[in-house]
Amino acid sequence: MDRLSHLALEWKPIHLLKSGNVMLDVFKHSLSATDGLPPYTQARIIDLISNQLIKARPYPCLWVSVDAPGSWYFNEIKRLIKRRIPITILSVDRAPIDEIDFRPYASPSIMQGLENPSISHPFRIEDHSIKASALRVLRIMARLKTAHTAEITSLAGFSETHVRTLLKELKTNRLIEWKRIGKYDGWEIKNKGLRLVHLSWNIPKGVHFAAYRREFRYAGERHRRVARMWRAWLENAYRGIEIWESWTEVSVRYGIPDALAWGIYHGREMLFWLEVDSGHSSRKVMERNYRRRLYDAYLHAKEWGIQIVFCIMGPPWVVEEFRFCIPHLFPNLAMIGHDWREFGKLPVYEIGRWQEDLEGTQFRRMKRSEGKLSFDPKQYPAKPKEKRIKLPKPKSIKPRFRIESLDDDYDGYQGWAEREE
Repeated sequence: MDRLSHLALEWKPIHLLKSGNVMLDVFKHSLSATDGLPPYTQARIIDLISNQLIKARPYPCLWVSVDAPGSWYFNEIKRLIKRRIPITILSVDRAPIDEIDFRPYASPSIMQGLENPSISHPFRIEDHSIKASALRVLRIMARLKTAHTAEITSLAGFSETHVRTLLKELKTNRLIEWKRIGKYDGWEIKNKGLRLVHLSWNIPKGVHFAAYRREFRYAGERHRRVARMWRAWLENAYRGIEIWESWTEVSVRYGIPDALAWGIYHGREMLFWLEVDSGHSSRKVMERNYRRRLYDAYLHAKEWGIQIVFCIMGPPWVVEEFRFCIPHLFPNLAMIGHDWREFGKLPVYEIGRWQEDLEGTQFRRMKRSEGKLSFDPKQYPAKPKEKRIKLPKPKSIKPRFRIESLDDDYDGYQGWAEREE
């Protein structure tokens, strides 16, 4: 029974007979799409809970209640879980009735020989003196480990002023701290903050979860910043878009997008897949990688009947080269390219076509460079350069090596050897 004492579950036995002696040993785990975790990570938490139930109960069943808009998040969790015990994945407005609601089918237990489990109460935010918005920021920090304020603001979907206030509150409560990241100061989550986030996610104690929680791959500073700003980029470029959630370095089928945004646009549930390329790879490597990723995105869109906007972002030559990496046009996939130097702009996409806006980006950059400055540059005169007198290098006093001397010694050696004979 002690194996379940640290799990925040609800025991919901289902009685199968009128006498009440036979029942299903059901445990309920509740999750939300706004918890800050992608479907792959939520599926791993369900697997860890299943392992704990197997060790503690003879015939356990797990009921997972998912609070999520749309259908993609719900379907992804059902696809990714490993059904080691009977599990049912249902929306928040539904409940299981009997054993046929579980896969695989549940086995009934006799109530007389089964004790009530010793489990913790489900996580309640009121018990931990933290606001819901602050907990959301802390959960985002748990995935990123270290981040700048603008990156946290983009992923949280709040205003920057509100996020700055929340970060100060979290620092006062010693959940995060200042951290030097590259050239600028940022934020880092502390172990105390990680423990609170793990408790809110209902992660069993004593398991290694960092590999599932954090971003999958480490990237360069600019590469990582562009990926983390993907949600704010979309909201600035497409008016009327509603982003439900956004993650960086998340597993989707066999691919790992640099950033993935999930939301609704023009009344349709959509995914916005971002690939950031700094241009350090050869054209041959780019073509091989992006052909495979485009095909993975196409299979994912086809399986769930959802449209995907696939965006490549990087230097202009990368965007121009990407068109040669497209094997053919896909019916449920829109492909766009954009210069990563211009934030908040994206080309208008069209399903089944390739679109880029390099000409418009170049024109806007030229206009900005030709515009008048907001200050008078004459009031900041250039600093005079110091004239440094270059002194001649002193001649080396090391003895020079002469080939003639080697030849003389060699001849003398030959003569000495002949005289010895």
